[in-house]
Amino acid sequence: MIQKEAAIYMVLNPSSAADDALRELVGELRQKGYRVCPRCTWEEGDGARAVREAAEDGAELVVACGGDGTLHEVANALMALDEAQRPAMAGLPYGTGNDFLGALGVDPKESPAQLAGWLDEAPWPVDVGRINDRHFINMATAGAGATVTAETSRGFKDVAGSLAYFVKAIPAAFDLPVHHLNARAPGLEWEGDAAFIFVGNGPQSGGGWSFCPAARVDDGLLDLVIVPAMGLSEMVRQMRELVSQPEATDCHDIVYRRVKEAHLRFEEEVPLNLDGESFPGREFAFSVRPGALAFLGPRPPRVTAEEEQGDEG
Repeated sequence: MIQKEAAIYMVLNPSSAADDALRELVGELRQKGYRVCPRCTWEEGDGARAVREAAEDGAELVVACGGDGTLHEVANALMALDEAQRPAMAGLPYGTGNDFLGALGVDPKESPAQLAGWLDEAPWPVDVGRINDRHFINMATAGAGATVTAETSRGFKDVAGSLAYFVKAIPAAFDLPVHHLNARAPGLEWEGDAAFIFVGNGPQSGGGWSFCPAARVDDGLLDLVIVPAMGLSEMVRQMRELVSQPEATDCHDIVYRRVKEAHLRFEEEVPLNLDGESFPGREFAFSVRPGALAFLGPRPPRVTAEEEQGDEG
């Protein structure tokens, strides 16, 4: 529960800053006694500066109002703080994909109203992924998928929504060169040509496509998915099966593992996308920090002990 005496900082991307409903919510919360401090992200680094200001002010909550990129910036800034100084985090979806919040069941159409209800609830621990010297909250995609994300224009995503990624991805997988990958993880040694690689803390990317369908943000694991190079029609068939399967199992040629850490090494520099942000490189060391952030909002259903034991790889 968020105390009314403490501050709530709201990190607003330009889209959310222009939303009348969110502006009204700020007024309503202030009338109820909450000390709400909106901060707009006009330039690079504004979100991180707002998080540092919130910590210095003793805020209990930082609300990321934007898409996956805004949540990424806020989460990284929070992880840079000492744990004792770290406020809880919440998010309202004002981006194109909203994959992290969408997987939790946050409704973009009811976005501002949901926050008022969450303030009476207790935050819950969410895992945070780490890659080299950076954190991510939702998913890392490498290879053709990351190139597609970078090259899909905002205008096309606004029109096509979640279909934009898939419409662009399949031709890209056919036209772009694949990348030679050496992947190591507990119980896995894999080497070969890969078209798509996904490392998910959350299950979905690209506007709602569940490339890591069994991923949960509170299980202390990352889901590693490797899609080898193959013919276009076969790739379409296998990826369609992948996104529809509820369990963490290999899907024909597609490798699926649930791990605490993984190491990916490519022969050349490849594009990599972290929660919508570009992060190119050749070697990537992945790990997970279980329960590193306190998150306010809907929580995914818990898994049973039998499911957890069966899923770990």
